[in-house]
Amino acid sequence: MRIALALLTLLTVGCSSGSGARSATAAGGQGGTTGTASSAGDSSTVGSAGGGGASSALSGLPLPSRSGVAQPAGSAGNLQILPWAGFQAAVSYTFDDAQPSQIEHWAELKAEGIRGTFYLNTRAQATEADFDSTWQDAEAQGWELGNHTVHHCNADGTCPNGATFTSIDQEFDDVTTYITTTGQQAAAWTAAYPYGDTGYEPAAEERFFLARGVSGGLVAANDSTDPFDLPCIAAVAAGGEPVSTFSGDVDAAHAQGKWLIFLFHTILPTDQSWYAPTDIGSITGSMEHAKSLPDVWLDSLVNVGAYWLAQKLVSAVTPTMNGGATTWAWSLPAHFPSGKYLRVTVDGGTLTQSGSPLPWDEHGFYEVSLDAGTLTLTP
Repeated sequence: MRIALALLTLLTVGCSSGSGARSATAAGGQGGTTGTASSAGDSSTVGSAGGGGASSALSGLPLPSRSGVAQPAGSAGNLQILPWAGFQAAVSYTFDDAQPSQIEHWAELKAEGIRGTFYLNTRAQATEADFDSTWQDAEAQGWELGNHTVHHCNADGTCPNGATFTSIDQEFDDVTTYITTTGQQAAAWTAAYPYGDTGYEPAAEERFFLARGVSGGLVAANDSTDPFDLPCIAAVAAGGEPVSTFSGDVDAAHAQGKWLIFLFHTILPTDQSWYAPTDIGSITGSMEHAKSLPDVWLDSLVNVGAYWLAQKLVSAVTPTMNGGATTWAWSLPAHFPSGKYLRVTVDGGTLTQSGSPLPWDEHGFYEVSLDAGTLTLTP
């Protein structure tokens, strides 16, 4: 089984390690940490943030390092959505293929106390020890379990790894069933395409609210990036890359105020017949570097992606005026996870949802429930 799966990943198309964040000038800066929660898709669950920080009681998102910010007392108006939940930049660590090496090194990843995303192929379920228990524990720690199809074939049905393709529908749906039953996650919210094959995109749009591709690059707060082909930066160099390379990627994303999505496959030390082996110390070392910065949001793709997509959606709303009250109304896209929030500021006035005033958080924002669908500002 490992020989067949090694062929699967050996042919995987990785994100360009020479483009995206690495083509930008890496710059030092202050960044930050995130916390863990017991559900990747339900951010109402409160977790503790890495580096000794805390999470918001409402959203479960980590809190920026600033505090003691006074509630705005000016004229009602000027609604502003804070990019990246009030942090300067965001970073998501994603791991493809449910590889044995990821199972072997789960303890080291777990010890970092952050949330990331595992994109699962499930064909190895019956042959790999600790397959089910690893993903169950990851979900319990707030990591997202994402859909990467059962057999990792091309969308046209060809399978360079020697597997037997079923259909695009079944390749996705069988993994979603695994994620929501054995994996114990409420839903499967995001996907990653095998080989970066966007032939899967139409089926992904029917099932998920985001999908990750393999093109290299970063995501800006209000840019036109295709939500069903999110770019990433992958570890693909022969022999692996040092921690300084990935830490430099983090610094570049921070300097530009953007979202960096990492993609990793094989984790060393373990079987090197898999694809793009990278030493565990390089991965966890870059996590430590990101956590040492007080202004970088580290979180799963579902959590950062939901914030990014919702910020664009709500920012585009034209509010209505009625008797001095300004109201914004929106509809969330299909398959959008519940329990998500945006962080906003105003010059003054009272923000309400469902008839109740929103509390001011001394870290510098109000938290707006996306499930509510409306927000009203009154003098």
